[in-house]
Amino acid sequence: MANILYAEDDRDCRELFAFALRQQDHKVHEAINGAQAVQILREEPIDLVILDARMPMTTGYDAARIIAKESPNTPVIFLSARGMHREINMAFECGPMVVDYLVKPLSPQQLVDQVEYLIKACEIRGLTPVREENMARELVTVES
Repeated sequence: MANILYAEDDRDCRELFAFALRQQDHKVHEAINGAQAVQILREEPIDLVILDARMPMTTGYDAARIIAKESPNTPVIFLSARGMHREINMAFECGPMVVDYLVKPLSPQQLVDQVEYLIKACEIRGLTPVREENMARELVTVES
C-alpha cells in the first residue's frame, strides 16, 4: 500500500482514478490544484505524486518545481490530456523527481498498473534510471 497524492481539477477524473487506486489498497490524498497538493505534501508522508499539468491557481508545473525543492526524493508523475513534445519537456524540466508523463485518455487500470510499477521501480532502481527510461519512451512516442 502506498500513500499517493493526486492533484486534478477535473472532479470526475480525480474521483474515478482515486477510486481505482483505493481499490488496490492505496491511500489517496486528493487535491484540486497545485497549491493544495503542495500543502498536503508538507503535511503527509507521500510515496508518489500524480499531477495534472494544467490546473487553476497553481499549475502542476509550478507544484512540481516546489516539490523539487521541498521533497526531491518523492517521485512525480504528470497526467495530462496534452501529449505534445513541448508539454512533455516542460514536465520533465520541473525537476529530477519527475519520473513519468502519462497522456489521457487512459483507463483507471492503466493508471493503477503504471503507478504500482513506478513505485516499485523507483524503490529498486532509483528515480534517475526510471526517469531516463520514461523520458526516452516519451520522446520516441512523440516523434513517431
